[in-house]
Amino acid sequence: MEKLTVYLFLLLAFSCKDVLCNKRREHKQQKEDGGKIVGGTETTIQEYPYQAYLLLYNGSDYFQCGGSIVNAYYVVTAAHCLEGIQTVYVRIGSTISNSGGIQYETSTFSSHPFYNPSTFDYDVGIVNVNQGMQLDGTNAKAIELVRTFHDISNGTNITLTGWGATGEGEAVTSTLRVVSVPGVDRETCNNQLSGTITSRMFCAGYPEGGKDTCQGDSGGPAVVRSTGRLAGIVSFGYGCARPDSPGVYTRIGNFNIRNYIRMMTGA
Repeated sequence: MEKLTVYLFLLLAFSCKDVLCNKRREHKQQKEDGGKIVGGTETTIQEYPYQAYLLLYNGSDYFQCGGSIVNAYYVVTAAHCLEGIQTVYVRIGSTISNSGGIQYETSTFSSHPFYNPSTFDYDVGIVNVNQGMQLDGTNAKAIELVRTFHDISNGTNITLTGWGATGEGEAVTSTLRVVSVPGVDRETCNNQLSGTITSRMFCAGYPEGGKDTCQGDSGGPAVVRSTGRLAGIVSFGYGCARPDSPGVYTRIGNFNIRNYIRMMTGA
């Protein structure tokens, strides 16, 4: 498997236009590289040791997502990343997506029982590494989660990391990238995104656009910068980094989301 991940890279199979964009599904492994989180900069795993890279196999193709280490046995990701998947390869402890660190293979994972693939409501999944992951505290480390009922207020600084695309129609990167965006209140976001935002979601982005997650970043962490706690999971968006079109994140502080994670992982 290691050789496969070294030589195969991800390429966007479509560009998002005026339809709901799944930020992971159409990214098959191809021999191409380049790109990043939109508007971000390169970083290292030592700065964000909770970040995991997920290579997902559905029996014929490979896809990528991000994830967050919540303890030695579990990674939290998006439910939509796990649709139709047979095997998950989890890489932790590496700045580079396709080499370094330690890679684990698992076929044990689950999604929230209320997950709706049409609306992305309850978009949270759990990947179980049965043998346990080696967390050294420097390159690989669990992240604390926000408490139940925590919500994102307007302007809250949210840190996003991942190996996703630089923009619509562009390729993903092999080097970890980071970007910060402000939270957007739910009423404003609902007005901008035609009422699709539930209490299990929150939004973040600049009114002028330019900074965002994109294809290949799905399932990755959205962290409150001031506390360092995991508040969200990259879920969906209408395109990437468009003006007045913030990214949407699964809200971990929601009672049903937080309880599901606690029940499945103990975190």
